[in-house]
Amino acid sequence: MMPQLRSWIDSIGRIKRRKFFLKLIVTTVLITVLPSLVSNIFAYYRVSDIVEEETGNNKLQYLNQTINTLEILLNRIKENSNLLALNRSFISFENFPNGAYYESLQGEIPKEDLPALYAYLEAKKNTFLTMNSFKLSDQFVDSVYFYDSSKNLVITSDNDRSNRQFRREDFYDQGWYQAVQNMQMNPVFLDTRVAKQYPQGEKELLSVIYKSKKANNAIIVNLDASMIYADIISKLNANDDMYVVSSSGNIVFRSQASGKDDFPRIGLSEALQHAGGAGSYSIELDGGKKLVSYSSSKLLDWTFVNVSDMGVYTQGTIDIKQTITYTAGALILFSLLLSYFSSRSLYKPISRLNALAKGREDDEIRPDGGKGNGQDNRHRKGSVHVPDHTHKGANDELSVIGSFVSSTIDERNYYKERLEESLPFQLERFKQSLLQRHAMSLEEIEAKKDYLGLDISLDDLSVFLLSIDEELASNGEDMLAQDLCKIKIMDALQDSRVLGQDAAFFVVNMEKDKVAVVFHFPGKGRQPLFHLAQQLLDEVNARLGAQCSLGVGGICKGIGELPLAYEEAAEALKYRILYGKGYVISMDDIRADNGQTFIYPSQLEEKLNNYIRTACLEEALTTFGAFVAEIEACKNKLHYNQIQPIFIQLLTSIRHSFSSFGTDIEILFGNGTDPYRELLDLESIDHIVLWFQSLIARGIECIRQEIHARGNQHIAKIIEILENEYDKDISLSWVAEQLNLNPAYISRLFKQSTGQPFIDYLKQVRVDNSKRLLAEGNLKINEIGRQVGFGSAHYFIKVFKEITGLTPGEYKKIYS
Repeated sequence: MMPQLRSWIDSIGRIKRRKFFLKLIVTTVLITVLPSLVSNIFAYYRVSDIVEEETGNNKLQYLNQTINTLEILLNRIKENSNLLALNRSFISFENFPNGAYYESLQGEIPKEDLPALYAYLEAKKNTFLTMNSFKLSDQFVDSVYFYDSSKNLVITSDNDRSNRQFRREDFYDQGWYQAVQNMQMNPVFLDTRVAKQYPQGEKELLSVIYKSKKANNAIIVNLDASMIYADIISKLNANDDMYVVSSSGNIVFRSQASGKDDFPRIGLSEALQHAGGAGSYSIELDGGKKLVSYSSSKLLDWTFVNVSDMGVYTQGTIDIKQTITYTAGALILFSLLLSYFSSRSLYKPISRLNALAKGREDDEIRPDGGKGNGQDNRHRKGSVHVPDHTHKGANDELSVIGSFVSSTIDERNYYKERLEESLPFQLERFKQSLLQRHAMSLEEIEAKKDYLGLDISLDDLSVFLLSIDEELASNGEDMLAQDLCKIKIMDALQDSRVLGQDAAFFVVNMEKDKVAVVFHFPGKGRQPLFHLAQQLLDEVNARLGAQCSLGVGGICKGIGELPLAYEEAAEALKYRILYGKGYVISMDDIRADNGQTFIYPSQLEEKLNNYIRTACLEEALTTFGAFVAEIEACKNKLHYNQIQPIFIQLLTSIRHSFSSFGTDIEILFGNGTDPYRELLDLESIDHIVLWFQSLIARGIECIRQEIHARGNQHIAKIIEILENEYDKDISLSWVAEQLNLNPAYISRLFKQSTGQPFIDYLKQVRVDNSKRLLAEGNLKINEIGRQVGFGSAHYFIKVFKEITGLTPGEYKKIYS
C-alpha cells in the first residue's frame, strides 16, 4: 500500500513541476466544460425568461379577448340606449306639457283635462312598451329605469316582466341617483353594486346611466353582473384568479377562487398606476411565484387583472436546472479523466522535443535539472549541443506541425477545387443556371460554354418542360422510382429523332418531377413549335409506357431570355391540375381571347355584384348560377385553358365589391391564404362553383353585418337632423344629400328602425314643437306653422288635427 501511495504522490509532484502539462490539462478541461456549462446556464435563464414572457403574452391575449367581448356588449348597450333616448315615445312623454300636473291628479278629474290626460297616459303606455322592448333586446339586461326629474318619477321595466312607477324618494333602488346628479359625461358605467329588488331581495348589478336631452332625466340600464361574469369573463379565463378593478380602486368583478383578502397582496399598485396600459410582472406569494397580467379598457376605465401560478409553467425549467447541475458535475469529472490521459499523449512530443533540445534520449525531463548518466552526452561523437530553451524547441516543433497541417489543408482545397470544377458536375450546374435568373454576362456564358463543351447557339432558343404525372410518380415505392423515371425521360430525349440528329439541344434535370429541353429553333414560328412539342410528347409517352405533360415556353432571341421562357413553360404546366394531364400546354392557349365563340357575360357579372353590394343572397346565387350556365353552354366551343381566366376575372370583380364595404377577401379565407392560388388548385368546374357559392355566402354575411352597424349610426344622425332642423325645408333627398346616401336606402332603413315612414316622423317632430309654442300663447297659429316648418297654415292645421285629434286653436285654448 505504501509504495502505491508513494507512486501517486510522485506522479502528482511531477505534474506540478511540469507546468506546460498542467496548463494543458486545465485548458482542456476549460475548453471541454466551460462552453457547454455557460451555454446551458444561458439557455436555462433564456428558457425561463421566454416561458414567463410567452405566458404573460398568452394571459394578456386572454385579458384582451375578455375586454373586447365586454366592450362590444357595453357598446351595444350604449348604442341601444342612445336610440332609446331618441325614441319618439320617450321624447313625447318627457316633453308632454304639464306632465307633473297630470301625475298629481287625484279624485274626480275635470272634463276639460280628459283629452289631454288621455294623450298623456297614451304617451306613458308607449314609453313602458318601448322600455319592455329594449329590455328584451339583450339577454344581459336585468331591468330598465327611466327617471323623469320634472315629474319626480321613476318608471321601471323589471326582470319579472312587470312595469311600475314610484316617486323618486320612494323608489326601492337608490344606488344610481347620486351618479345621475354628478354626471359629467354621457353615458356613465357604474361599478358593480348590490341593488335592492322589488318587493324584496338583493342582486348584483352593473348599471349604465344615459342622460336624455332633457336636463336631469336619465335612463338607467341594469345588467346582470353574475351573468356577465359567467358567460364572458369566466369562460375566457376559467383557470386563473381574475379581478376587474375600477379607476377608483373598487373591485368590479372577481373570480370565485380569489378571496377579497388576496387582492392587496398581489402587488396591483403597479398595474393600477399604469391605467390605459397593459403588461405582466411576477411576484413571490405564499412560497410560490405568481404571474400578474393586467390590461385596461379605455371605454370602461377598468383594469382587468389575471393572476396565474407560474409553478405550473416553470416545472420544466426546474427539471432543466437539475439536469444542467447533474450533467455539469458528470462532465467535469469525465473531462478531468479524459484531459489527463489525452494530455499525456499530447505532451509526449513536447517532452521528446525538450529532451532532444537538451541532447537527451529520455522521454522525460528531470524536474531538478540534474545531469545523471547523460551529463557528458554533449561531448560524445556525433552529438550536437542544443541550448536549454524548451519553449523555443516547442515552438519549432509546433511550427513543423503547423507547416504540415497548412500544407495538408492547401492540398485538400486544391483537390476540392478540382472536384468542383470536374466537367460533368459543372456542366449540369451550368445548364441549370442558364434556366434560372442569373447575373452572368454574355461573354461569361460564351466562355464557360466553350470550356465545358456545350455545343449550342446563343440565339433562337426554345424551352420544353416535361413533367411526370402523379400516377407515374406514385408507382414506385420511394423517391428512387421517380428518379428512375426522370432518367428514362432524359435517355428518351437524347435518343429522340423528333428533334433531328443534327439538332443542337441539351437536356436539364430540374427540380422534383421535371426535365427541361433547350434546343436551337431558328426561323420558325409558334405553330411548328407546338407541332414539334406534340410529336416529342407522343414519343416520350410511347417509350416510357406512361403519361407526361409538356409545357411550352416562348422563343428566345438571345440566351438571356431563356429564364423567362422556362418560367413561362413552368407556369403553363401548373394549369394541368385544372384542365387535365398528358397534354401540350402553352400560355398562349391560356391567354387566348376567342371572341367569336364566347362573349364574357359582363351584364350578369354587374348584376351579381349589385346583389352582393345590397346583401341579397338568394338573388346573388341565382345570378351566379346563370353566369355558370353561360359558360357551360359554350363549353364545347371554349378551349379548356380559357375557362380559368374567366373565373379569375369574376373573382377580381367580386373582390372589388367586397372591398367597397371594407371586407378583405383574404379575411374570408383566413390570414395567409391566397384566394387566387386556391382557385387555381381546384380540380373541376363543379369544385369552382361550390367554392364561389361559399365565398358569396360568407361575403354577403359580412356585408349584412356592416350594413346593420352603419344603419344604426345613420338613423341616429337622421333623427338628430330632424330634431335640430325641423324648421327648415327638409326632404328625404335633402337629408340623403347631407349624409351622402341613397334616398331609397334611407327611406327603407328609417322605416325598419323607427317603425314610421320618414315624412310621418318629420310631421310628428314639427307637431310636437308646435305644441310647445301653442302652449306659450305668444304667437299666431300661422306664424307657429311657419316656425316649425309647414309651408301653409292650412296644411299645418290639417296635419296637427290628424296627429292630435284637435285643431291648433282648440289645443291652444286648452293648454295656453
